[in-house]
Order: sequence, then structure tokens, then C-alpha cells
Amino acid sequence: MPGTYLLPERLRPVLAKPLGRLFTPAQLKEDNLRETLSAAKVVVSVGDRVTETVASLGRIPDVQVVDAKENRKGRELPEVPFVRLVKVSNPPGSLTGQAIEGIKEAFSGGKPVRVLVDGEEDLMAIPVIALAPLSSLVVYGQPGEGVVLVTVDGATKGRNHKVLAEMGVPESVLAGSS
Repeated sequence: MPGTYLLPERLRPVLAKPLGRLFTPAQLKEDNLRETLSAAKVVVSVGDRVTETVASLGRIPDVQVVDAKENRKGRELPEVPFVRLVKVSNPPGSLTGQAIEGIKEAFSGGKPVRVLVDGEEDLMAIPVIALAPLSSLVVYGQPGEGVVLVTVDGATKGRNHKVLAEMGVPESVLAGSS
């Protein structure tokens, strides 16, 4: 099993910027996000509150990545249905080979699936976007601002593969991804 990969300090400011479209709480109610989510073939939520938000908009995420935390404080897990559970360990500020393997496993089986992270899912959107099928929608939280919606395409996958490479994740760990 591959090791633990740390986020280099130089990448923190880059990752602090939303990768996709930012929706403020007010925009979530006003915009056509509900229709966008319902039309998508694959929807992935990263974060406990985000998972609840996506479900409240009428779409059960196909893959939900949660850690029973919100703003690094403990909370109840989202009451959002799933048929399969994948458990991974992932410390704050890093990605483990086990977490990346868990994301790959989540995309390969029955859905909806919950990836339950022992530790923190703060960086899990990176491998999710890198490994998600093209045209998937990935929704993750932007602390203090709202949620970010990313449509997975060649550019977003490539950007996230590059970030993972800069973290030291070997291409072999990502092999077999969509």
C-alpha cells in the first residue's frame, strides 16, 4: 500500500482558490443548481455539509466523501442514503495511498457509496477530480464562502493529476482510473 503524501506549502494558495463555480448560500437557492445536479450522470460530494446540501437539492450523491467533521469540529454523519461503505484513513493536510485507493473503489462499484474518512477529507477533492469519470460533477465546500461545483473534464483532471504528482503520488497509484 502506498504511503502518505503531504501537500507542499507552495500549493496551498493555489488550492485555496475555487477550481470551479462558487455558489454562495443565497445562490444555492436561486440558481439552477438543482437542475444541473439532477441532469448529471455522476455527482460526487466532498464534505459532510456539502453532502447534506446536495441531497437537500434533490440529488443523492453517487459518491459521498465524509469525515464526521465540519470546520474541523466533530459532528454527526449526514443522514444521506448509501448502499456501500468504503472506510479509509487520511490525516489532515495529506493524502494517503489508502484514501486514493478508496476513491478508486468508490467509482468502481454499486452506488450510492459513502467514503468514510478516519481523519480529514480536506484534500480529498483532488484525487476525486483526478479519478472521476469525465462529465462528473464534483461539489466541495469553500470554507466561509459556499460550495464549489466542478465539471470534470480533461483540463480539471490534468490539473489535479499535476497537483498529485507534485505531492509525490506516483502515476502507478492513479493507474486504472477513468
